[in-house]
Amino acid sequence: MRFCWLCMLLLSWGSLHAREAFDLAGKQIASGTLSSWMMAVSSTAIPVTVIHGQTSGPVLTLTAGIHGDEFPSILALQQLRKQIQPEHLKGTLILIHLANLEGFHARRIALSPVDEKNLNRVFPGSAQGTLTEQIADFLTAQVISKTDYLIDIHSGSANQHLWPHVYSPVLHVPALDARTQHFADLLGLPDIVLYDGRPNDPDHSISYPNTAQTRGKPALTLEVGQFAQRDAAFVAMITQACAQAMSGLGMIDAPETIDVSTQHTTKVASPIHYYSKMVELRSQQTGLFTAKSSIGDWVTAGQVLGEVTDYFGEKIETLRAPVAGRILIQNATPPIRAGEVTLSIGVVKAP
Repeated sequence: MRFCWLCMLLLSWGSLHAREAFDLAGKQIASGTLSSWMMAVSSTAIPVTVIHGQTSGPVLTLTAGIHGDEFPSILALQQLRKQIQPEHLKGTLILIHLANLEGFHARRIALSPVDEKNLNRVFPGSAQGTLTEQIADFLTAQVISKTDYLIDIHSGSANQHLWPHVYSPVLHVPALDARTQHFADLLGLPDIVLYDGRPNDPDHSISYPNTAQTRGKPALTLEVGQFAQRDAAFVAMITQACAQAMSGLGMIDAPETIDVSTQHTTKVASPIHYYSKMVELRSQQTGLFTAKSSIGDWVTAGQVLGEVTDYFGEKIETLRAPVAGRILIQNATPPIRAGEVTLSIGVVKAP
């Protein structure tokens, strides 16, 4: 009889101290479980997974497919869903597998075919707006409100070479900026852009990560992949970066690291380069662009980086670096119009 009473006491104590279920948009996910479902948002749906660990810890949101033609992140989150075990997780992981389902199936660069809007430019969104604005409203009201940290994962579109890098927003709020930069360091990528080109107004936050920032939550943009392809090495790099972030936040044990310069497993960390801004080099002519440089190149101000020819092949413009720095993004296809960006250079932050 005493044993039965002891069992009852232990069960009672356990129920009192069990971790509460996690609520996301009205769906309850019990501690120590994984749940995946299609979340209805207006006339579309968003594939969502919540992994709610048995042990308390931070809430991290990883989002893929804000732009539907950027595929590596979508595949990386599928892998993380299989790799992260609820019983070993401290905290809660929210996976937004594909935020822009309509753009994905239409294979559109950045825009939704429903309303021709860029999801990453309409935040915080509107419950009464167009479909894209309603998706932004859902992510703001239901996801960002529940998260402590956020990573928005992107890649280069079909026309872009892209050197892997992280955008760490700067709102000139010292405590938040320091937390965000520390969060960026955790990902293990050696190129981090500390940009301050977004507004501080939470009602006009424009982009997804900035919306989290204006609500006091460290948020990053991770850029890995190019040419709208599904390269396995880039999928692995994204998976690795997210796992390292989770490890740094104390959510999982430390994974082994990947050297992004070789994309091979290594135990040696690369030094981090911080950039104070990105400077775009725009063409002044319309025609065919040819690069004379490569992503990842360190360049000096005035260096020739490309040229534009007319439709007959005659050179009509020489493009020179406006600043010194590293090429992080570059147009990879010939078509160029006057005023379009040919490449973007990260300017190293002064010591």
